[in-house]
Amino acid sequence: MNRMLVYIALIVLVVDKACKASTCTSASWNLSTLPLSFGKNIILRCIIDNKKVGNDSHLKVRQWTGGQNYDMLCTDGECRDPNKYEMLTRNTSKDFELLIHNFSESDLDYKYTCTCGFDSCTRKLFVEPNHVMSLPTMTKLMKDKNYINNDSMEIEIMLEKVNPVPNCSAWFEGRFINDATVTVMKWYAYHNDVKVIFNVPVTDVNCEGRLQILCNLVYRNVTIFDEHIDICHAREEGTLAVITVSIGCAVFVMVLLICIYFVKRREILFGRRYWTNEKTKQSANVNQDPLLTADTKKQEKETSPILNM
Repeated sequence: MNRMLVYIALIVLVVDKACKASTCTSASWNLSTLPLSFGKNIILRCIIDNKKVGNDSHLKVRQWTGGQNYDMLCTDGECRDPNKYEMLTRNTSKDFELLIHNFSESDLDYKYTCTCGFDSCTRKLFVEPNHVMSLPTMTKLMKDKNYINNDSMEIEIMLEKVNPVPNCSAWFEGRFINDATVTVMKWYAYHNDVKVIFNVPVTDVNCEGRLQILCNLVYRNVTIFDEHIDICHAREEGTLAVITVSIGCAVFVMVLLICIYFVKRREILFGRRYWTNEKTKQSANVNQDPLLTADTKKQEKETSPILNM
C-alpha cells in the first residue's frame, strides 16, 4: 500500500512539473525583437511572476535550454557557445534574457525553456513570416554589361532568400524612371527567391549617368544595383546599324527596280524586233509571189512546143 502511494506521489510530481512547463504558470518568455532580421541579433525575455516567486528568487539558478537539439544553452550567465548565445541579467529585476547572435532560420520552430529555480516556461519560437525580414544573401546579375536589347535598356537581377517580397524602382541621376517588375521564382517558409526586371526605352534616359535600382522591404531600403552606365556607344552603334540597314535596303530596292526596268525594256525590244521580223517575212513573201508566177508562165511557154511535138 505504501509503495502504491509513493508511485502516485511521483506521478503527481511529474505531471505537476510538466504542467508548469507547458502552461508557464509562474514564468513566461516572449520575443522582444520584432521584426526579426536574419543575420542580426534577437532577444528572448524571461518574465518571472513576482506574486508567485519569493524575494529569494535572485538566489535561484537561472537557465536557458532549447535550440535544434534542445541543449542547455546558458546557466547563471555562463553560456555553452558564447559566440552564439549570451545571457543577460539585471540586478534589480527577477527577469533575465537570452540574446541569440546571428539569428537564422535554423533557430526558428524549436522549443526554448527559461527556468528560475523550479519555475519555468517552455514555448516554441515561432513567428509569422510577415514579421521576418531577410535581406538577400546573393544578388546576381543575370546578363552581362550589354544592357541594350531592341532599343531598350534591360537589366535582370536575381535576389536569393529575401523577405518580404520587395517593391523595386529605378532611378537615373537621382530621378525616378519607373517601377521594376518583381517575380517570385521560388517560395520558402520564411523567404523567397525573386527576379527583378528593369526595362525602359533608351530614348527615355540619357545615354550616360548613374543608374540605381532600389528595393523596399517594408522596414528597410536596399540598393541592389548602383552603377555608372555609358550606353552612348551602344546607342550610336544601334543608330549606325539602323542607318546601314536602311541604306542597304534602299540600295537593294534600287538595284531591283533597275533590273526590272532592264528586263521590261528587253522584253519590249524583243517584242518590237520579233514584230519587225514578222513584217519583213510577210513582205518578202508577197514580193516573191509575182516572180514565181512569171517564172512559171515562162517555163510553161518554153515547154509547150516540146509537148506539141
